[in-house]
Amino acid sequence: MIKLALKDIQLFFADKRALMLTVAVPMALITLFAFAFGGAGQTKGESRPKTLVIADEDKTEVSKNAIAELDSLKEFKVSQTSLDSAENLVKKGDVAAILVFHKGFRDSINAGNKPPIEFKYDAAKEAETGILQGALLGNLMGIIGVKSSAKSALEKFDSENPTMDSATRERIHTQISNNFSSSESKKQSDSFIKSTPLIAEEENSPGLIHAVAGTAIMMLLFSVVGMGASLLDEKQEGTLKKLLYSPIRPNSILFGKMIYANFVSAFQLVIMFIYAKLVFGLDIFSHLAAILLMILAIGYACSSFGVFLASFSKSRQQVQGMSTLIILVMSCIGGSMIPTFIMPVFMQKISVFSVNYWGIQGFYDIFWRMLPINDPTFLSRILVLFLLGTVLNFIALQMFKKNILKIA
Repeated sequence: MIKLALKDIQLFFADKRALMLTVAVPMALITLFAFAFGGAGQTKGESRPKTLVIADEDKTEVSKNAIAELDSLKEFKVSQTSLDSAENLVKKGDVAAILVFHKGFRDSINAGNKPPIEFKYDAAKEAETGILQGALLGNLMGIIGVKSSAKSALEKFDSENPTMDSATRERIHTQISNNFSSSESKKQSDSFIKSTPLIAEEENSPGLIHAVAGTAIMMLLFSVVGMGASLLDEKQEGTLKKLLYSPIRPNSILFGKMIYANFVSAFQLVIMFIYAKLVFGLDIFSHLAAILLMILAIGYACSSFGVFLASFSKSRQQVQGMSTLIILVMSCIGGSMIPTFIMPVFMQKISVFSVNYWGIQGFYDIFWRMLPINDPTFLSRILVLFLLGTVLNFIALQMFKKNILKIA
């Protein structure tokens, strides 16, 4: 029994591929999750600044000072733009929320009234906007709310006590300011900012969209890898050699695999969305043309990835080993496994190199943002997917000639 166990252990360590996968895949995922959830890449107690887009409609010295104070805080990375541009950023999914200082802000502050501040957000990013709004409430109460309320109370006190000596007046002013800075005044913070969803949840919930799109793309990547690896099976079984002796051009063999992989990819995605319609009520018929276009683009990019992996591998085992690691990493950074908004900035930037990211964002454009099929943002995602597929197919063709056609 011990000898049999020792034999298997020796075989395990002799298989370099199996050994690598045993440690490489968990290490890669641990690293990605650690960075994504903030467990690495930052010092203890340090938090990432939150992007805050502000539209200043008041354009007064008071509103500019308030924005400058927000910008000085380490919690926020402030950028200013017009109201229309800011709203478009939310509607296109570029930012989760915006803060609007409406006209009349200065007058409301001077009068001690509730200032016309509005927090406009994308309801699909509820967790992200909740964190941002929570951070804003406390800081804005400190910058604007407490100051304006205290100012109003001080002015009222001074008007009622015009003859009070300066020392006593200063002491009472301090007490009034401290009272307005207490926790009692901050209980009113929930009504301090008006919250308005620019994109509100209707028929298609963001959770359902993400679950269907993210899972479908990740599983499709695993499926197409097997299709591409069938080239290597045909080489090992001798079928490829027979095809090369036939009148068929060598490139036609690869193109045939590409067509087959594209067909199966599109078929699998169509079935997944029909299933989501029947079981979960996902509204697919209102956006049929855009969905079909996105399915074709994703299927093309994913199938190209499968053929690409097979083109420079020497055996099916190598394809399976590499694909497991690469697909899990792509799915992690691309948003299939972890929403991209909770990742560090550097991970959000590299997520654009994954098929998952562009596919998920494209389906959000269709089902959540309700962008028309001719919208530039939606078409840009289609273009990127087709470009990714074309580049991978070109590399696969060159590697196919170099590696797989060597049948000596």
